[in-house]
Amino acid sequence: MPNASQNARLTELLTVSEASIDRAESNADLLNVIHEFALYNGPLEFDRTRAWWCFGTGLLLLASAVALYWIGNIHSVALFFYRLEIDPDSFGMGTGFLGIVIAVWSLAWMKSKSDRLPSLSKRIARLSSYFHNGLTFLREDSAATLKELDTEFGDYRRGDYSRKLVESIQGEFTGTLRNLPFTYRQLHYVNRREVHTTVTDEKGNTKTETRVVYDHYDRYSLVIDFPWVTGISVRSDYQSQNDYSHPMDTASTDFNKAFRLTGRSEMLCAKFIKPSTVLHLLKLFDILHRPNLEFSDSGELCLSFESNDLFAFGAQYSLASPNNFYEEISAGIELPRLMSALQWSHALSELHDDNFTFTATPPKQRQEK
Repeated sequence: MPNASQNARLTELLTVSEASIDRAESNADLLNVIHEFALYNGPLEFDRTRAWWCFGTGLLLLASAVALYWIGNIHSVALFFYRLEIDPDSFGMGTGFLGIVIAVWSLAWMKSKSDRLPSLSKRIARLSSYFHNGLTFLREDSAATLKELDTEFGDYRRGDYSRKLVESIQGEFTGTLRNLPFTYRQLHYVNRREVHTTVTDEKGNTKTETRVVYDHYDRYSLVIDFPWVTGISVRSDYQSQNDYSHPMDTASTDFNKAFRLTGRSEMLCAKFIKPSTVLHLLKLFDILHRPNLEFSDSGELCLSFESNDLFAFGAQYSLASPNNFYEEISAGIELPRLMSALQWSHALSELHDDNFTFTATPPKQRQEK
C-alpha cells in the first residue's frame, strides 16, 4: 500500500526512537534521539499516495453499491444478475460493505501514521520538562500513602465510594532565599449517590425508581515543606474536613467571601492572617482554581486545587524541524504554571519566616515518605 522504501525507513527510525525514549534517563538521551532525525536523509512524513488511492477505490465501491440499489429494480438489470446466479441485493450490500471497510481502513492507516511523529515529539518535550526541572516520579502504594496523608491533612479525605492516587511527582524549588522540597499528587475520587425519579406507566400509575450514580472527580495538590506556619486551614471549597475548631473572619470582605479561615486557636489565626497575607492569598486565584491550604502540625503545607494544567508546557518546535527542536530541548522545556505556584509558595514563606534567615534550605529537615 505505501511507498515501501520511504515508509519502511521512517517506520524503522520511529520504532527505534520510541524504544530509546522509553529508556531515556536524561536530557542528553533525548538529544541523541533528535540528532538521529536531523541526520535522516528523506522527508519526515509518510507517503500516503497509495492510501489515498485505496480510499478512492473504497468510495467508488460504495458509490457503485448505491447505484446498484437504485437500478437493481430494473427488470433487465435484475435479470442479468440472476442469469449469473447472483442476488443483486446481496451483491450490492457486499460491495458497499467492502467499500466502507477499504475507505475506513485507509483513513485509519493515514491517521495512525500522521500521529506518530507529533506523539513522539510531545513525549520528548514532556520528558525534557521533567529532566530540566529536576522532577522524578514516585512509586507509591496508593492506599498506604493516603492513610499516611490522612493523619496530616483533611483535604485527601474525599470520595465516599473510592479514592486513589493517580500520579505522584517529587521535586525541589530553588528560590532566592531557600529551597522548597515538594511532592505533587493527583487524587482521583468517586462519590456515590442515589437518584430517585417518578415514572408513570401507560395506565397512569406512578412509582418511584432509584438508580445509583457515581460521580468522578480529580483533585491535585502540592505538599511543601513549610515549618513557618502550623495548625491553620484556608479553604475555598466545600471540604470542611480541612477545618480546625476556631474560625476567624478578617477585615477584608473579599477574603471572607473567597476563603474560610480556621485554626487550632484564635491566636494562631490572628498571627497568620496579616494584611500582607490576605493580599497574597487572594492573588492565588490568578494561578489556581478552587485552592485550599492546610498547614499541618508537622510543618508541611498542602496546597490543593482543581487546576489540571500545572504541568502544561509550550514547545514551539517538533521532530518535523529536528534542528530547531534540538536547540529547544537542549535549552530545556519550562513549566510556567508549576513555577508560578511554587514562586507564590516561596513568597508566602518570606511573609511568615519571622527570623527571615537567608538560608538555602528551611530549618526543618525533609522526611522521606
